[in-house]
Amino acid sequence: MAERPGWHGIPPSADRFIPPLQLDAPTGRVTEPLASPALWVDLEYPDGSRRTMKGFAMAWTGTAVLAQWIEYSRAREAWVDAARCRRRDLKPRPTHAA
Repeated sequence: MAERPGWHGIPPSADRFIPPLQLDAPTGRVTEPLASPALWVDLEYPDGSRRTMKGFAMAWTGTAVLAQWIEYSRAREAWVDAARCRRRDLKPRPTHAA
């Protein structure tokens, strides 16, 4: 019997995920929006490398943002300095008649 086509098991490289450096969760007032704004977030990792990821601002304070992004097929999130984030414009995709 032929195997099912496609990929099965844990997502590729998910077992090698290393979280970025992050701030401690804030203890003061946190804003949690009804709709999370899209953003670009500059993440820094323990080995000194940096990556810019597209994601969403799930919550924020005056100085920190809870950024969420997809990495290795899974949603990841971290509190980062607000200066590491900038808004991302979501443009609607054109729809085509069937």
